[in-house]
Amino acid sequence: MKVTCTSCKATEVWELDALISEVRKNGGNTDWHTARYAVKCPHRCASPIIKLLPIPFGRERARKQAHRHALINLSLQVLREAAARSATEAVGTIEVRLALHVLRPFVRDQRLLNAFWRSAVVQPRHPWTSCQLPYRHVAQRLLDQGMIVDEANKP
Repeated sequence: MKVTCTSCKATEVWELDALISEVRKNGGNTDWHTARYAVKCPHRCASPIIKLLPIPFGRERARKQAHRHALINLSLQVLREAAARSATEAVGTIEVRLALHVLRPFVRDQRLLNAFWRSAVVQPRHPWTSCQLPYRHVAQRLLDQGMIVDEANKP
């Protein structure tokens, strides 16, 4: 469902289940025409006039976003764990390559991914050649792109 406040022009996309629970929480009726009076403005403006618009395939969009979130955070977890070990051992493994490949469409900057890979395979290993800095750059780039990064994976 697309929830739009016509007075402040705020818009949010909600799942139908979340909208129903919001209406019930606010003491409203779940009838289509009266439900909009029980929904609050997404930006909590003083005089909301809510308009509800059904969006087809909203559940599929939410599922795709959840899959994208899981892919990004699992890949970042692999890179974070590799970066933690990278000061003492070479971490240029197939898992790291796969994680970098998965992140490529989301990072949109091949330089950052190449920098991580170069520091992962550099020989000989020194404490100052770890992958920590390239990891921070990749994670920060994802945050700048608007991706949702779990707290454990943040730079």
